[in-house]
Amino acid sequence: MNGPSNACACLDLPSLEFCLHSLLRPYGLTFLGRVILRHPLKTIRGILDHRRLSREAIQEEGITRLFVDSEEHLVARFAQERASLLVAVGFCQKPLVPHCPAGRANHDCRYFDKLDLRDEPRELEPACAICEVRKVGLLALEAGASMHIMTSALDIARDVMIPRLETRRFSCVIMSLCPYSVQAIALPLIICGLPGYLFAYASGNCADWEQWLRADEGFKDELTMLGPRTWEKMSSLLREIGVVRREEGLEYLTFQRRGNVYVPITSEG
Repeated sequence: MNGPSNACACLDLPSLEFCLHSLLRPYGLTFLGRVILRHPLKTIRGILDHRRLSREAIQEEGITRLFVDSEEHLVARFAQERASLLVAVGFCQKPLVPHCPAGRANHDCRYFDKLDLRDEPRELEPACAICEVRKVGLLALEAGASMHIMTSALDIARDVMIPRLETRRFSCVIMSLCPYSVQAIALPLIICGLPGYLFAYASGNCADWEQWLRADEGFKDELTMLGPRTWEKMSSLLREIGVVRREEGLEYLTFQRRGNVYVPITSEG
């Protein structure tokens, strides 16, 4: 007999466990009300695109592509989008020892708040010197991409997915996530029309619902990190886009905080 789990597998949908647990939580209710019910045609199209993607896209270990076009085509699109490309990392990538000076389970970064490449290099706080978030952010700035430190699934919906549908604020994403939640986030991003890359953590990541829920509520005792292969892929993508920016004569020097997102600013403002 075909049960719900078989139906999910047939449709290439995320795990039933994650879907059922999330359904009555704030994230699930928000996505249901503001995305699925308001945009039923986009939802149906997104599910069909997700099925096609599952069949046709080339997936690498630790890297999920939310597109079926060539990588060269997507990188060219990234380069055209400028600040509507969003690079998103998890708060759990902030250091534990020494502890992040901005605190951990939030969207804040003291380094980004003070960043101005005209004043670099400058002395770094010990935590900032080893912080993966800082390293990704510098590459994002070079590429002219917005930068977001993710905290919860609800904030991802409010800060990334819904703005895409309602104001077209973002057009594509480069995002790092726990392997457990990659497929659960992939489908909503596709429904919202956000192609790009999802990079899975190689260490310190949540392995099941209980661990993921604690992290979603801001309790994460481990440091999550990308592996060498995923880090090299992400950094090379951003550097490639950065080359295009320089060829265009664009130089991004600082971030400006707008809500929970750091937006790149050029020398002209």
